[in-house]
Amino acid sequence: MNSPNLKVVPRAGRGRPSQRGVSLLFALLALAAMLLAAVALVRSVDSGGMVLGNLAFKQEATAAADIAAERARTWILSNGALLNADSPANGYYASSQDALDPTGRLTSAANPMAVARWDTDSCACMTSTPATCSQCSHTPSNPAPLGTGATVTARYLITRLCPSIGVVDAANACAKPASTALSQASARGEIRIGSEARPTAVTMTPYYRIIVRTVGARNTVSFTETIIH
Repeated sequence: MNSPNLKVVPRAGRGRPSQRGVSLLFALLALAAMLLAAVALVRSVDSGGMVLGNLAFKQEATAAADIAAERARTWILSNGALLNADSPANGYYASSQDALDPTGRLTSAANPMAVARWDTDSCACMTSTPATCSQCSHTPSNPAPLGTGATVTARYLITRLCPSIGVVDAANACAKPASTALSQASARGEIRIGSEARPTAVTMTPYYRIIVRTVGARNTVSFTETIIH
């Protein structure tokens, strides 16, 4: 008996999943997001470091200005007989110089003011047309290195708060502190032996304005102003 012919029907293969490759796409997107976050973090850290560094340089220049102001004070105390006249070589002017713009930020063609010659480039306004400053004849002191390693230099300019040069008198009434009071205070309810001590008269000197310009690392510039008498 002949056996019937058997026909082998091949089984249908499994279909290829339609979602294959989506996980790789998500992984690439996540990697790109992480890269962007890392770049943003690095930029934030760099910006913060630059801000802190610039602030440190600014504070260094400002702190060094105290040394220059003390040098200016020492010069005033040691040159009492010469304070009635200008001494541009030492950065000193015996009048108040009200029209002086020490920073050079207020002067313009519409409002020309006198400026200080802090360096060789600070008087470039005289070469413009029209001139943006009235004069540039105010010379500060010579630059002096300050701080460790001479990273900070400073120059000062002193003005005496008087209307004009010359001796201090009624015609040249300089700005001065209030004089010491000589009135005797009443001592109620107290029993004292002898006379009470009274304050002695003190000759008040004029006020002096000390403007200091310090230049630190990365060309950090700082201006300070001190009033002494």
